[in-house]
Amino acid sequence: MKVPKAYSYLRFSTPDQSKGDSSRRQTELARDYAKRQGLDLDESLTFKDLGVSAFRGKNVHEGALGAFLKAVETGQVRKGSYLLVENLDRLSRDTVRSAFIQFTGILECGVNVVTLTDNKV
Repeated sequence: MKVPKAYSYLRFSTPDQSKGDSSRRQTELARDYAKRQGLDLDESLTFKDLGVSAFRGKNVHEGALGAFLKAVETGQVRKGSYLLVENLDRLSRDTVRSAFIQFTGILECGVNVVTLTDNKV
């Protein structure tokens, strides 16, 4: 049986936050979750939007979340994989409708979304 792949998505909104603990915290949460669940965390294909706002979808249109979505569409990220995020607000700060469409689009492609603060799939 092949071990499912997991991909982490790290985001914080402002460059000043790089001086804090956000990146380390999100990375550790992803590593810990993958280890506990027996997932293969692909650290060669980590998606990071460091200092990129999710407001109005900038992280999708100009950032690494858009690259992740493209990787899903092209099959580089396969069905059954896991996207590990600290909280859902890391994915989007857009309107509820836009965020919902984006979220369900990921799920419809067969990718599981995990929120690491509460370990919900």
